[in-house]
Amino acid sequence: MTGTTQRVLVCVDSVSAPTSAWILEACPAYLNNGSTQYQTIAVVPAYVLDSSMAAGIEASLGPFDYVYAAGLWTLSFTFVVALFLVARSSGVVINFIRGRT
Repeated sequence: MTGTTQRVLVCVDSVSAPTSAWILEACPAYLNNGSTQYQTIAVVPAYVLDSSMAAGIEASLGPFDYVYAAGLWTLSFTFVVALFLVARSSGVVINFIRGRT
């Protein structure tokens, strides 16, 4: 994925009311257990993806394909059962060669 590290603004909890109206507009207060919780602006570094990556991300977040998942599960289960049967039959052959029943 391609992108850049940039400084972005995020809302973080604050103990007091914001001093600027635009901060209150950008990060509105909310109720927390019946009391008003205010927020303020913080600047943090973040990895921001290029807009060219949007199509790939949207495609990966598509709906879950149950038919494909069922096919993978069936293949895996069949492989495990086949591996068990091969191991069991190998044990029978080895025991026969050793003279055990």
